Amino acid sequence: MSSIEEYETNSGNIYSRSDQQNFQSESIPLRELPHDLNFPSKDKNLSNTRSINETASIPPSLPSSSIMEVTHSNESIDEDDEQLHPDNFPDGGLKAYLVLLGSFLGCIVTLGVMNSVGAVQAYVSNNILENYSESTISWIFSIYYFLSYAIALVSGPLFDKNGVFWLLVLFTIFTFVGLMGIANSTEIYHFILGFIALGIGTGLGMNPLISVVSHYFFYKRGLTVAIGMSGGSIGGLVFPLLLRKLYFSMGYVWAIRILAFTCLGLSILSTLLVKERFKRVKSKKIKNLECKYTNNFDLLKSEIADFIKIKDRAYVFLTLGGFFSEFSLVLMITYYASYAIDKGFSESNALLLLTVWNATGIAGRCIPGLASDYLGRFNVNVVMLILWVLSVLVLLLPFGDNHKILWAFAAIGGTTSACILTLLPACLSQITPTKHLGKRYGIINFYLSLANLFGLPIAAAIIDVSYDNLIIFIGILATCGALFWTISRISLVGTKLNIKV
Repeated sequence: MSSIEEYETNSGNIYSRSDQQNFQSESIPLRELPHDLNFPSKDKNLSNTRSINETASIPPSLPSSSIMEVTHSNESIDEDDEQLHPDNFPDGGLKAYLVLLGSFLGCIVTLGVMNSVGAVQAYVSNNILENYSESTISWIFSIYYFLSYAIALVSGPLFDKNGVFWLLVLFTIFTFVGLMGIANSTEIYHFILGFIALGIGTGLGMNPLISVVSHYFFYKRGLTVAIGMSGGSIGGLVFPLLLRKLYFSMGYVWAIRILAFTCLGLSILSTLLVKERFKRVKSKKIKNLECKYTNNFDLLKSEIADFIKIKDRAYVFLTLGGFFSEFSLVLMITYYASYAIDKGFSESNALLLLTVWNATGIAGRCIPGLASDYLGRFNVNVVMLILWVLSVLVLLLPFGDNHKILWAFAAIGGTTSACILTLLPACLSQITPTKHLGKRYGIINFYLSLANLFGLPIAAAIIDVSYDNLIIFIGILATCGALFWTISRISLVGTKLNIKV
């Protein structure tokens, strides 16, 4: 490998990857990048280590191609920091698995409802707001997606600092109120208000429910995050079937009300089961910094400015990759049922397509999640992204008029998209200190929320011209996502393929 430029840490020390060439071992067919470089070394006498804020160290045996600029903490290490070492994560036990169960139940609500929005959008567009254009109706769901992701910018740091309980209490309340409001909506502004409440609830709950799993699992993190998030596939599998049956047997109002009470019960159980393992303890330095700001909003703006200036290239490209890939998935999930109806599917069968999508998503989360613990999370995600791009541009775009192809794409798209959604937080946790995971995941979701706010109306305007143009747009987004994910991996380990990362 050629010499690579120097990196500068926040502590002011400069290190060159090329200085570490003597640590390479080409005889190993698959070299592993440590899943989390931000933990204190158990061996305090290690030589050739480098200081990260005077606390964390990188093992000296790390191959040069695996050395990267890691995430840095601005806080001093508290007495729980020994727990951050990989060997001190529970990776099992009753408490850890109860938390995983709580995350799973909560994701049925947050991600499950999000995966089922197409079932609501298709019914509302064709039966309640049929006199409105698709671009006008799209604002209802764009605001919902925007809030679902944007509020993670607030819920992430709050989770890191204060824990999960009150966030999940508010998540339960807002989700129930939002769904009940949607059930009684008849005008477009009614739907907007209902989905605003639902979006706030989703935004408050989604980030901590996903991030908390990484508090308890390290070596099994890929699989366990996948299991927790597979709740979204279960919800996306069950909710469209439930709505499909109830729309015609009990009517729209009671269909959504039953969905609301189902989500209420699951949310309460999740709140009782989920508990964080870490809370962020502020150093005197950070407390003094906060005194410079008159309110939390000014402090939040300062943290965003710090992110914009960040030198962690892997995180920047991961953010861009997550932005484009998840944006493409959100558009497909939202409009796939409507796309199928446009191609001649009945409304009932179009909802079944969403069921197939989410059913295959269960395997798409768990199997690649398990494989990622052995082959590398970045490696697996890049492969699945390439398959996602090919399924859109090679399968759906030229053959979308064929109903059999629509069923096949529902299976392939559901599998690949579920993996991509699952491995984003798993990959992020690999380059982020565990106690800062909520904040960093929140920042990524905030940027994605901006795409949702304006992207859905743009997509709806494209639909007014042609659904095929929408598929081209989604394919371009997916291609950009795969490209930036690949660059993020390259920024970590270069172009070699025999490295687990």
